[in-house]
Amino acid sequence: MEEGLKVILVLLSGIADRSSESLGWKTPLQAASLPNFDELASIGSCGTMYPLGPGICPSSDQASWNILGYGKYKYPGRACFEALGAKIHLEPEDVIIWGDLASTTIEGGKRYVQASPSYLPEDDAKEIAASVSGYTPEFFDLRVYHLKGPHILLILKSGASALVTDSDPVFYQNPVPEIYPAAHTSEDASITAAELNRFSSWAKNLLSSHPITIKRLEEGMTAPNYVLLKWPSTYPEVPDFKREWGFQAIAFFSENFFAGLTKALGIEGKAISAKDPYEDLKQKLEKAIHALEDGFDFACIHTSAADEVSRTGRPMKKVRVLEEFDKALGEIKEYLINNPEIIFVLTSDHPTPSGGSMDVIHSGESVPILIVGKNTRRDYVSSFDEVSFIGGSLGQIKGVDVMPLILNFTDRAKFGAMRVGQAETQYHKALSNLDELE
Repeated sequence: MEEGLKVILVLLSGIADRSSESLGWKTPLQAASLPNFDELASIGSCGTMYPLGPGICPSSDQASWNILGYGKYKYPGRACFEALGAKIHLEPEDVIIWGDLASTTIEGGKRYVQASPSYLPEDDAKEIAASVSGYTPEFFDLRVYHLKGPHILLILKSGASALVTDSDPVFYQNPVPEIYPAAHTSEDASITAAELNRFSSWAKNLLSSHPITIKRLEEGMTAPNYVLLKWPSTYPEVPDFKREWGFQAIAFFSENFFAGLTKALGIEGKAISAKDPYEDLKQKLEKAIHALEDGFDFACIHTSAADEVSRTGRPMKKVRVLEEFDKALGEIKEYLINNPEIIFVLTSDHPTPSGGSMDVIHSGESVPILIVGKNTRRDYVSSFDEVSFIGGSLGQIKGVDVMPLILNFTDRAKFGAMRVGQAETQYHKALSNLDELE
């Protein structure tokens, strides 16, 4: 069997945005000088994508789960990816919950968040996490793992349920809620919620009298006095990426959740992190190209620099990061243009507004998606931005449509009602023989 076309999928987290008055009512993508992005747009198929659906504000992990082709499966929750990324062993029955050491205050009889996660030197965070791990559960085997800084994971065993709510209000103007079982759930969910509320109350009392907390308060600093819990998750039991999509894949990323996501999907992962946006993307693009030359046929890149800068509330600062991305893309542009064996996909996992609103983290507008390669249509779009791409040949799609489109453009898509062998796949060509999948 011939080798076939190979894929580079680039997820530039948070590049899409809203129009900003400070940029003359342009988005940062429209305001930035992006000659390399624009040139690739002019030779490829352009469109817009809702990572989850119109108006739905996705987290990066939810969106990536869908874009990588797993939207038909139950979404397990982010905490499990964080655990796998931290190389914590999980069992299929585990319930995993993320915890942040937070500074809170009481106003009008209600608890509100001052700082979450609370700033702590690493040594202090380790000492507090060790203290919190001393909790004695009532209903379940509950273990506490320290990740890094003020972040912990709770892993519950022996019949716990992930169908419970969060105690993290996310938006600071909202009070800290109790944890409840989700609606129409089993008794296990009620018991799990009771255990987590019991843990929260115990941790609150422990932290309030902890020597580190007392010392920090005496010195006029914020101090953790509460553990906010969120992202209840289950172990992800899904087919690996090669079985599901027929590609031997590798991924390059900076964030721990993406390390766990790729591990869950059986994708080889490599962590690369550079503080400079240009160097970060450049190094990942170069590694992706080398990986394809070394035998992989699918390379995924994820970078969060644009997402992070959006949170500063300074749209012009985001413009500069986008221009650094463009510079990095310029380093490999000729390779992409002149290599007929590469399908290049460039998109984002969600929009991140840079206007500085306290009411928005990610937003629910569409993001641009560009696919360049010998099988793609060349449309009339020549500017890489959210508005211009509305007129592109890909039209408007959802995140779950990305992998089927990739199969199409790599000539791997199964024809009609074609059925070869017992394996149920959406593709007909892979590096390995399909008989291996049966």
